[in-house]
Amino acid sequence: MTPKEFEHKVKEMRSQSLSTALGFGFPMEEAEDVAQDVMLKLWAIHERIGAEDPVGWLAHVAARNACVDKLRMRRRKEEFEASEADVRKDTPSDALEYEELREWLCRQIEQLPDTCGLILKMRQLEHRSIDEIATLLGITHRSVITLLSRARHQLKQELERRNKQ
Repeated sequence: MTPKEFEHKVKEMRSQSLSTALGFGFPMEEAEDVAQDVMLKLWAIHERIGAEDPVGWLAHVAARNACVDKLRMRRRKEEFEASEADVRKDTPSDALEYEELREWLCRQIEQLPDTCGLILKMRQLEHRSIDEIATLLGITHRSVITLLSRARHQLKQELERRNKQ
């Protein structure tokens, strides 16, 4: 699909994406974010979309997947916050130990090489997919996996050193 053809179909795709996000129960602001993300993803692949392809259906599927991702991220965040709350309910010494470990881990992540640290944050904290990270950073899928593995391995080694002391 040429850029001109894409421009002509954008309204249909955007309205379909917005409708799908609203159908998932997202408020208008979040639905707009989903629609915008879908438009960016579709623009990235517009050359592979054929003129005869059902763009409304493609936008619907992409929006549905984005909504599911958002809901999963929200659930993970809620689960994480709930587990953090459980830790904080323990004894004051447990809460202090947990806080010290969290601060130590944040410092260790900041000390990782730039790309490794960025990839680890994007994957673990932002819950981005490997493909999405590769696209954002302009590197290969395999490179993301390798750098992520290196970052995790380095953190594991540092944690083992810390625990031996």
